[in-house]
Amino acid sequence: MTYPPSWRVEAPECAASLMDEHPFAHFVTAHGELQSTRIPMLADLVDGAPARLRGHLNARNPQCEGLNGVEALVTFDGPASYVSPNWRTQATRAGTYDYEEVQVRGRVRVVDDIDWFRRLVDDLAGRIEPRHADISDYPVWTTAMAPEGYVERLFPAICAFEVEITSVRVISKLHQSFPEADRRSVADHLSRSAQEQSRAVAAKIRATLD
Repeated sequence: MTYPPSWRVEAPECAASLMDEHPFAHFVTAHGELQSTRIPMLADLVDGAPARLRGHLNARNPQCEGLNGVEALVTFDGPASYVSPNWRTQATRAGTYDYEEVQVRGRVRVVDDIDWFRRLVDDLAGRIEPRHADISDYPVWTTAMAPEGYVERLFPAICAFEVEITSVRVISKLHQSFPEADRRSVADHLSRSAQEQSRAVAAKIRATLD
């Protein structure tokens, strides 16, 4: 699909930020058949730009079969919200969704290294768990806190891998094709929503205007 230029964001730091904020990604491959699994993935940066992704699958997942060396598409979903025509100054065009996402393409390399896997689990916990500190009674979990031998028993049951990134595309569809009055009206309506994602989209629309 060819996206309008106004929807595309070229700054690599924007991709890195969205991937960090929304690490639960869609991991898509087409070897054998089209398959998709949602898993947390970490982006490693080089000079501020995403260079590779790290993740793991349950080894019983059929997507693991023949995974090494295949091409993959990984998408990270940012906030999204429906927008009603009634929220614009004139209800002359149909409703739509505003959203942000990062589309990453690259080649998969399966990693058979227990220390690499241990670092991955620790890095995932260190990145994600602090966001839930308000409901936790314990410090950030690490593999050092697991029972002796736990990681060694777990490792054969997973498929650890990394994706060497070949391209990154950030899509930011925030009503750019509409007049400013419409965009402000949409943002005002979404900001009053009980849905967190709608309020997040409202904030992003306003950030492009202010």
